[in-house]
Amino acid sequence: MGKFSVSTLALADLQEIFRYLGENDSSKAIEFVRTMMKKFDLVANNPKMGVAKDAYIFGLRLFPFKNYNIFYFQTDDGVEIYRVLHSSRDTVQVFNDAIDEL
Repeated sequence: MGKFSVSTLALADLQEIFRYLGENDSSKAIEFVRTMMKKFDLVANNPKMGVAKDAYIFGLRLFPFKNYNIFYFQTDDGVEIYRVLHSSRDTVQVFNDAIDEL
């Protein structure tokens, strides 16, 4: 059974999503995060199911869920969730900014 870990960036993404959804309905925010964790588990157990996004970062994969994109790396025992971004975000710019910060 695969395991998942959540990067600091992905944790910040999830906190932002939770705050946004919770402004109108805290139960909706809780349910969303609960469901997102189930998707992380699904990806951890099936790490090849996502689409390769080597153009962003080598080894990066993407799995869409509702209006969000889960970006992750395969690890020896599952996956590392790297980012969770709304599908309307300019992901090219997000990843270019991350590279510029290195």
